[in-house]
Amino acid sequence: MRNSRSTKGFLLVALLPLLGCSENVATAPDLDLIDVKPRTLEVLLPFEDFVQQSSILGGYGSSSDFGSGVVAKEFQGFTAKTIMRFSSYPESLELQGASSGLKFIGGRVVLSFDSVQGPVNEAISLEISATQQAWDVKTVTWDVAVDTVGDRTTWVQAGAESSIVLASGDLNSHLAGDDSVTTFASISMDVDSATVAAWGLGSSSQGMVVASTDSGTSLNLWDAQLVLKAVPFSNPDTIIEVPVPVSDLSFITNPLPVTPEGWLRVGGLPSWRSVMTIKLPEQVEGSIEICGKIGCLFDVAKSQLNLAELILRTRETELGYRPTRPLGIQIRSVLSPSLLPKSPLGDPIGALQGVTIQPEFFSGSEGETAIFSLTDLLEFDSDELSGMFPSETIVLLSNNEGSTVNFASFQGSGSSGSPTLRLLLTVPELGSGP
Repeated sequence: MRNSRSTKGFLLVALLPLLGCSENVATAPDLDLIDVKPRTLEVLLPFEDFVQQSSILGGYGSSSDFGSGVVAKEFQGFTAKTIMRFSSYPESLELQGASSGLKFIGGRVVLSFDSVQGPVNEAISLEISATQQAWDVKTVTWDVAVDTVGDRTTWVQAGAESSIVLASGDLNSHLAGDDSVTTFASISMDVDSATVAAWGLGSSSQGMVVASTDSGTSLNLWDAQLVLKAVPFSNPDTIIEVPVPVSDLSFITNPLPVTPEGWLRVGGLPSWRSVMTIKLPEQVEGSIEICGKIGCLFDVAKSQLNLAELILRTRETELGYRPTRPLGIQIRSVLSPSLLPKSPLGDPIGALQGVTIQPEFFSGSEGETAIFSLTDLLEFDSDELSGMFPSETIVLLSNNEGSTVNFASFQGSGSSGSPTLRLLLTVPELGSGP
């Protein structure tokens, strides 16, 4: 059965030695990688000849899964605020061997940061605000306060700007000016008794927003706590401090990344995944050396697959979301495509750790190739093959999904750098085409 669609758009047939082929090349400047030896056919299939369907799925996880906060102000076009709630206050405390109730008269918020990016050896201005409307830690975004089943509520002002400013201060970062050095800094800001009382009510509107007021800065908030000032009923002349940890923490970002159209995205937080349903063509166009005549179609089922590689080309990622560290990306089988986006996934295909791609490939050096092995997924032998090649659905995802807001971007269909499938096939004998 001939498939005319599988013959258009590609004709790269050469003879080259199999020795020296590698399935672990992560990046390469071009596709002319190896020399061909007799009876080995190299075929490069363009996107439309092996991809039956592709889609980009987002929303895996939540910013609340990150485990820490992000605070940024117009850093490479990216702004972020951290939003949090504190745990319930203790009703009593053991003092001198006896339990005593407490009266809370005020407190202070202590924030600890690391990996500060911004002006070297300059203080960074921060402010904390009290939220005035209900918000959901799992679904809160820059525009939306709650996005749950039966309730979708936007902020009165985007970015929780309707929150009331409680305090401000300068974070003395003491930056060393070396990106390889992780810096740590803390700041303490007082809050009044009315705010402490409101936060202690446990309502859904309870919360605090942390923001920077200095442009060009970005900080990771790794710890926060509310330190309450309390007077024990048993000893009203004494003031003690009671630490209260964070119960809910997330962060909101602006601008939100746009939905990909015609290109691929992997990673981020919440995370994106790129899904493809692929199928090998039944026939490809062969050379005179393989077919013994001009313009013949070579029957793939009469060959043996030695190597299959998915070749992607990087695309410039949006400002604010560009990777700053190497990203690991892997491919897995989608075990139940009908259950997407919640289908279970198989083990990684190819290298266990996937492919590591350098961050510069998503900015000024876009257009670099990233090569993923699909040999184990598509492997077949002409002696065992019967019937048509099955469709296989795969997904590209981040190795450490949910660990960074940055994501990878790749060219998709309709572009000069669209995905390519590279096959190395062993033919039965020279000049014996169908």
